[in-house]
Amino acid sequence: MRPKIKFFILLIAIIFISTACNESNIENEEKNLSVSKDEDSIIMENMIHNVVNTSNVTKKEEKKINKPKATTSTFTFKNFKNKTTIVNVKNDVYTFSNIKQPIVMVNLSSTWCPPCRGEVPHLSSLQKKFKENLFIITALVHDNIKDNELKKLIISEKAHFFVAVNQNENEKFEKMIIKKLGIVDNFKLPLMVLFANGKYFTHYEGSMPEEMIESDIKQLLEKQKRDK
Repeated sequence: MRPKIKFFILLIAIIFISTACNESNIENEEKNLSVSKDEDSIIMENMIHNVVNTSNVTKKEEKKINKPKATTSTFTFKNFKNKTTIVNVKNDVYTFSNIKQPIVMVNLSSTWCPPCRGEVPHLSSLQKKFKENLFIITALVHDNIKDNELKKLIISEKAHFFVAVNQNENEKFEKMIIKKLGIVDNFKLPLMVLFANGKYFTHYEGSMPEEMIESDIKQLLEKQKRDK
């Protein structure tokens, strides 16, 4: 066989072998890549699963941590006749003992305060008009009036509502309620807070026209009728 022909045959054989090897290597690489992809997918799925589980655990833990504890505060309002009404405050629900009326007003007041004195006849008028549905408590705070003088004042000004005279307890209630209402410490007296069926409804800081308070009371009574 001629040298040239031998050379071409040898060259073709080398090319064929080289091509076959390359194809075999490519197949092996593709298999390895496929295996690697499958392994990566499994690892990634496990990572996502672990993150989701960790997230769920974290949320459960956060709920346990952030869940507020129910707190109860109790205040006793007492008048000169030693009649008392106790208010329990739990999660912004106000329960007044010994009071049958659905609407309660707590009026923080002082005898040295002219606007407070000016509200007395209006509060007495409201108490008379809505006696079946309204109970007014005037709680004296920061007042150094003597008991005998206060008794005379109640009679002379015809305060026809409950006057709570135990100031230590009244001021505890004051501290609690102004914090809940977001009122500054040096607020204006009187501070009248209106509750309906144990829930806060509105409040009035300083002197307030009787007609405005009466309008709010009527609004509450109309709402109660609709809800029945």
